[in-house]
Amino acid sequence: LPRHRLWQPVTAKWFFWVLGISLSYAVLRYHIVGNVDWQHFPLFIFNKATSLAAVIFVAAAYLVGKVIHWHDNDRYIRLVVIKFCGLIGFFMAGIHSLFSLALLSPAYYSKYFAADGRLNLEGELALAVGVVALFFLMGPAITSLPMMPKALGGIRWKRNQRLGYAALALVAIHLIALGLPGWLTPSKWEGSLPPISLIAFAAACLPLLVKKRLNRRRADKNAL
Repeated sequence: LPRHRLWQPVTAKWFFWVLGISLSYAVLRYHIVGNVDWQHFPLFIFNKATSLAAVIFVAAAYLVGKVIHWHDNDRYIRLVVIKFCGLIGFFMAGIHSLFSLALLSPAYYSKYFAADGRLNLEGELALAVGVVALFFLMGPAITSLPMMPKALGGIRWKRNQRLGYAALALVAIHLIALGLPGWLTPSKWEGSLPPISLIAFAAACLPLLVKKRLNRRRADKNAL
């Protein structure tokens, strides 16, 4: 296979492992341990899995080569994995957005609706921040096209790629608005399993913490 091809055995493994683990956890927590009926698997549960997978993929795009060193022995494969994770994360985020809009009703998400049927503060904040986060992810996704580095130039291309960090920060806010009350009551967790929103929050924050640590190291080195 061409070394730059995105779909190849190594990236296929990434896809099936991340999505498989996300889906398995959603099924375990909400169907097996929880009381969600299996008729809601195709959309409600799969939506939860795609939301978690989207965050993990986008986070991985910024962690491969920094924290995840599985592909350090092959620079080309490492770049392919980074690009693949970023684009699949954006794709999954788009699917999650469409699924969420299809499910958006008091019947599924009563805690995000007021008595008059309109979204409450938590619901509006979560949706607004989520939409903006998806918009920010478009920058890294579009500039991943092969002709874009040359068209934009190195500095502008890197600036667009860094928009993913802003998207992850917004995703963290999105998840706080959605799930914070549930995070603070572990006694109510189904089977003592943490909510998917909390796991996704941790995944979104990890690249931000790594970036902050690397910037501090770089600043300390420059100060010497």
